[in-house]
Amino acid sequence: MESTSSSSSSSSPISTPPLQEEPEYLARYMVVKHSWRGRYKRILCISNVSIITLDPNTLSVTNSYDAGADFESASPIIGRDENSSEFILSARTDGKGKFKAIKFSSKFRASILTELHRIRWNRIAPVAEFPVLHLRRKPKDWVLFKMKITCVGVELVELKSGDLRWCLDFRDMSSPAIMLLADAYGKKGGDHGGFVLCPSYGRKSKAFQAASGTTNAAIISNMTKTAKSTVGVSLSMDSSQSLSAEEYINRRAKEAVGEKETPFGHWSVTRLRSAAHGTLNVPGLSLGVGPKGGLGEHGDAVSRQLILTKGSLIERRHDNYEVVIVRPLSVVSSLVRFAEEPQMFAIEFSDGCPIHVYASTSRDSLLAAVRDVLQIERKYLSLLDGQRPVTVLPRLTMPGHRIDPPCGRVHLLLGSQRQIADVESTSLHLKHLAAAAKDAVAEGGSIPGSRAKLWRRIREFNACIPYSGVPINIDVPEVTLMALITMLPATPNLPPESPPLPPPSSKAAATVMGFIACLRRLLASRSAASHVMSFPAAVGRIMGLLRNGSEGVAAEAAGLVTALIGGGTGDASLLADSKGEKHATIMHAKSVLFAHNGYVVILVNRLKPMSISPLLSMAVVEVLEAMICEPHGETTQYTVFVELLRQVAGLRRRLFSLFGHPAESVREIVAVIMRTIAEEDAIAAESMRDAALRDGALLRHLSHAFFSPAGERREVSRQLVALWADSYQPALDLLSRVLPPGHVAYLHTRSDGAQLEEENREGTLISRRQRRLLQQRKGHAGRGIASQEHSLPPVNNYEVGDPVRQINAGTLRGSDNYQKSSLDTNSGQSSAARSIENLTNDVASTGNPPNDHSPIIASADARMTNMHEESEPNVSNSVDSDACGPGVQNTGLPAPAQVVVKNTPVGSGRQELREALKAEVNKLDAEKARSEDIIPGGVTADVMAGHDSTPQISWNYTEFSVSYPSLSKEVCVGQYYLRLLLDSSNNGRAQDFPLRDPVAFFRALYHRFLCDADIGLTVDGTVPDELGASDDWCDMGRLDGFGGGGGSSVRELCARAMTIVYEQHFNTVGSFEGTAHITVLLDRTDDRALRHRLLLLLKVLMKDLPNVEACVLVGGCVLAVDLLTVVHEASERTSIPLQSNLLAATAFMEPLKEWTFIDNNGTHIGPLEKDAIRRCWSKKDIDWSTKCWASGMVEWKRLRDIRELRWALATRVPVLTSFQVGDAALYILHCMVSAHSDLDDAGEIVTPTPRVKRILSSPRCLPHIAQAMLSGEPNIVEAAAALLKAIVTRNPKAMVRLYSTGAFYFCLAYPGSNLLSIAQLFHATHVHQAFHGGEEAAVSLSLPLAKRSVLGGLLPESLLYVLERSGPSAFAAAMVSDSDTPEIVWTHKMRAENLIRQVLQHLGDFPP
Repeated sequence: MESTSSSSSSSSPISTPPLQEEPEYLARYMVVKHSWRGRYKRILCISNVSIITLDPNTLSVTNSYDAGADFESASPIIGRDENSSEFILSARTDGKGKFKAIKFSSKFRASILTELHRIRWNRIAPVAEFPVLHLRRKPKDWVLFKMKITCVGVELVELKSGDLRWCLDFRDMSSPAIMLLADAYGKKGGDHGGFVLCPSYGRKSKAFQAASGTTNAAIISNMTKTAKSTVGVSLSMDSSQSLSAEEYINRRAKEAVGEKETPFGHWSVTRLRSAAHGTLNVPGLSLGVGPKGGLGEHGDAVSRQLILTKGSLIERRHDNYEVVIVRPLSVVSSLVRFAEEPQMFAIEFSDGCPIHVYASTSRDSLLAAVRDVLQIERKYLSLLDGQRPVTVLPRLTMPGHRIDPPCGRVHLLLGSQRQIADVESTSLHLKHLAAAAKDAVAEGGSIPGSRAKLWRRIREFNACIPYSGVPINIDVPEVTLMALITMLPATPNLPPESPPLPPPSSKAAATVMGFIACLRRLLASRSAASHVMSFPAAVGRIMGLLRNGSEGVAAEAAGLVTALIGGGTGDASLLADSKGEKHATIMHAKSVLFAHNGYVVILVNRLKPMSISPLLSMAVVEVLEAMICEPHGETTQYTVFVELLRQVAGLRRRLFSLFGHPAESVREIVAVIMRTIAEEDAIAAESMRDAALRDGALLRHLSHAFFSPAGERREVSRQLVALWADSYQPALDLLSRVLPPGHVAYLHTRSDGAQLEEENREGTLISRRQRRLLQQRKGHAGRGIASQEHSLPPVNNYEVGDPVRQINAGTLRGSDNYQKSSLDTNSGQSSAARSIENLTNDVASTGNPPNDHSPIIASADARMTNMHEESEPNVSNSVDSDACGPGVQNTGLPAPAQVVVKNTPVGSGRQELREALKAEVNKLDAEKARSEDIIPGGVTADVMAGHDSTPQISWNYTEFSVSYPSLSKEVCVGQYYLRLLLDSSNNGRAQDFPLRDPVAFFRALYHRFLCDADIGLTVDGTVPDELGASDDWCDMGRLDGFGGGGGSSVRELCARAMTIVYEQHFNTVGSFEGTAHITVLLDRTDDRALRHRLLLLLKVLMKDLPNVEACVLVGGCVLAVDLLTVVHEASERTSIPLQSNLLAATAFMEPLKEWTFIDNNGTHIGPLEKDAIRRCWSKKDIDWSTKCWASGMVEWKRLRDIRELRWALATRVPVLTSFQVGDAALYILHCMVSAHSDLDDAGEIVTPTPRVKRILSSPRCLPHIAQAMLSGEPNIVEAAAALLKAIVTRNPKAMVRLYSTGAFYFCLAYPGSNLLSIAQLFHATHVHQAFHGGEEAAVSLSLPLAKRSVLGGLLPESLLYVLERSGPSAFAAAMVSDSDTPEIVWTHKMRAENLIRQVLQHLGDFPP
């Protein structure tokens, strides 16, 4: 029954003063009252002194109960429905009568009953007490405590001191609330097991065990019954798990939601906790700092690490980094920046979690980072388009200002509630706000208490309506807007350049911020903005707040301006609805707010102080985004747009400092603004580039571009380095001194085919919609600026022949597409871009850098749209993992050899770059700090006075360079590191190695090869590293294209690289003018390893006919034949089962003593074997001029003129086996023979026989080729047989003499099964031999086949007929098969024991 006394008292003459002194409630809830008159809504207000019900329509008091005298108890109504929301409040109205049960219902029943029990806490005793053992995390032992079960929850009390150790309300228990632990034997529910209480809000669970005198079942039973009977909460229990206590501790230590997420930032903070280690719920009215530094009298303070990730806020302990609590960002409702305390802040939640209060020296940076992540993430989580703004309060939200404050139990049952105001509740609050506003403006606000009442309604409105604002379709009374505008403080009329006003008191600042926050919420209505703009005083008061001395007020005012001009929402439909009402409203608001240039100056000047709060700079930058950047930038008037650009560009170094802002969105916006300045104002862009160098900003952001974690400032830094280095030669020169040669070359390369791919990519710093804005503005901006400044040339009006302006823009993905924005969309590249492409063809291009460390590339056009995307895949994990992570995201091209940073040992090249940049940045910062100490506040004073700040020091960027000791041994040729090219070849990926200009690279390799042949570049006996360590040596490492110390090893690397390049690109490279030189050097070098590398190079050079001719011209045929003889030097012959021990034993025979030499005394020494000659050489008994002779030589020769000995004395370990050398030599000989056909185009035989055949047919060469088959190596035998066939074909003189070389015997002695080449040789030659003494006998058909064939005495005649009639294939098959037919009788045994054995016996130990 409603109280009439309360109603009459509220209408009495003394009812007005209480309006000024409205009590602060502990909580307010919207309930449904059940009475004999029906059900109707009431607002149940609970305070420490009274319980009041209000009519929600009028806010008049309907009932009031004294908490001490009129309130007896409260209890839930237990029904069959587990989700019942009814409860009974036992109270009396007159203070003397009987207590009556008043029935209410609310989904917040658990919270209401908890609060009602707490206000009578002193009059109720604990329900039960139990001795329990609590399992501590450290040292994992059970400690005796007392557990109190109260009417609202559970308390853990120290036995000795009686201090409250831990507490947990029933309403704050999770689901399941109780989990059973198993005992040591795996049994659950026993007295030796235990149970776990699980709290909500990411807090850690606690494990308990019944102590002596009680049982686990008794404790759990009492707990569940009490929770049900006192607050109506049903505690669920999980008995499905069988964890032991130790297993529970281990699992609890690993619990950390979000620990695997990439942190956006981490800060050292102090957590201010309430009593019971922060588990006691402290009313918001008593959240003061107590004597122990915590909240309340018994609260304490602990040191924590606060980690911000994409989806969570994580508290960790400092000592062991263990997670204490994890809070998802989705439940953060507001941030609190205490105006009174410069380091304190708090976080309020929307799921019922108690407020978290912290202190940090970097408070504003932390709050800015959290606010930024919150807004970005909510942009994607929200069902509505655009960001969800996050409020930053000057004080905590009073618990009694909200209606239905969040409750953990409701959040658990109903899920997360979206922070969006519904029409019904918003209309109700607007009604009360409008009524108070009407009284406040009536008669100039002279009604007593009207302003206090309005302030109370504003605070309640701000607490109940989300910061995103009222529903868009709701109508806001004009009187409300007028009252709010009226209550904003007026700003004195001062020049725009004047510094900010003196700061107001913290209470006054909080009040003004409340007014602004309320006004911002109202501006979400479609009609509110136009109403505000229509008030005469609105613009002056709103824009005047930007110069308020309180940074919190100025930041809130900047947010209000952003809301008025349509910023911050990211409404993608705005451009499509360019003629809509919202579009027109925004244009009108911008034109009114910035009608005077003074407001532009005031806005930008807030960024000038050196110590500006990150929250304020964030708010100002958001205004600049709405004015300059898309999607709303096109609604800005052109004159205002240009003035804003000029003012922002005038910030210079202060603008650079914003790239160190903790909010990623601010860094991105500033990058877009700077790019816009570069496009619209050439002079401002040039001054910014120069300032970036002098200030060291380019150095700092180059370091960030390489080494910042992915997703942080790295992308912005890449944009900036690209912007500042764009067509700016001093910056490009700096990059050439900082980056390794391959990166420098990449600055001039072009990434073909990447532009179209990036055209469709979303989410870049310069998105497609931003490019659209700049494209639309380009048409009138260039003309407008030119009309104001006739001397300003367009940014892109570069001379075609100016190489500085022609650095290739195509290296950036999508940059060509962006260039087209200033042209017709179908016109293709601009002439400047085409000339740039021609220029890069003359530069030593080196392809794309690898995916883990890409250089920053300067573009010729200022519109470098997606710079960060070109290099992002390459630097994602350059800091620690050095993997791509990092992937992300490469261009599809493999890593070229030009970039060696990752592949140096343990990433030392990258580490050297990082350390050099870091050291230079630290040195520059130290110098700046020292300069500020010498001239304290000089710069800041100038800035505050509105003048340009003159830097006290300037970075000496012209002399800064980075040396790479780890690259000193790397051989770099033509901007390529040879080791990586060779590694790609070893891995079978040489064909994937990208070369932009193979011809230039091949020539550079040969040039380096020739230079290292000059002994002047190296010093015998000197370690390469020592050459540059002494002042008495010139630093060879500084020579362009040199490294590795030079010498034979470098020449070998060059030869290997030339081999790989020519093999892959011989069609492009064409004929090589150094083929003859390579051939001669192959013969004359005393380096065995180099000889083998040159042999492989010569092998691939044979792919081109002019190279073959050049090689033959200098004696390459005989040289290749002599190389072929090396196969006989194999330490072991190829093992084939059929091979006889007769031939195999020759490899182990005593070496022939065939060499004799004349010593210095003229004495003949010998005969000696080769090993003895080598020993004499090592003892220096002989030298290159020593005369030597062996059997078969016509005359004595100097040692250097005897190829066999010269090669035998070669140094270094060979890289090819003897068989590999022979195989390469045979390939070369095949290429030489096939280079010139012995048939002309008409099919007639050419005479004389081609030179190569004549040379190879000579007695000097032909026997050696035939003897190669004695090696027994299948590949050698097969290739030698094919070569012999090619030599004697259409070469009659060689044909008839072939038998004299022993080739037929050697072929028949071969035990292998690959006989096709031998059969083809036999088929072409066996009946054409002059073994009877005359050539006519060989061709006489009158003789039997066995007589005509040179094989007649060696093979059965049946096999000869198979060869003659069936062909080589049938003959080869018959030779290795067992046949017993009327035509052929031939077996494997006949071949092995008869043919091969007897042939070898005939040959004896034939010397190789």
